[in-house]
Amino acid sequence: MRPCGCGSLVKLLADYLERRLPADVRDELDAHLQKCPRCVAQLRTYESTVTLLRSLHDDELPPDLRLTVRSFLDAKCQNN
Repeated sequence: MRPCGCGSLVKLLADYLERRLPADVRDELDAHLQKCPRCVAQLRTYESTVTLLRSLHDDELPPDLRLTVRSFLDAKCQNN
């Protein structure tokens, strides 16, 4: 069984929300979330941020933020 403490949840948020985690890892995170309101709040904040960013058009973002988001997404795609 892998550890699913609060620290490791942050690293898995994107994959968790996109349902790209193996079933056993997802089950462990689900169990953790049932007893950790702090992580649930962090998950909801992350989910809201992703939803907001997806709703914006490229030209609506300030240039610095657009570059930061693009760099993050590029790095995420390279790691998958």
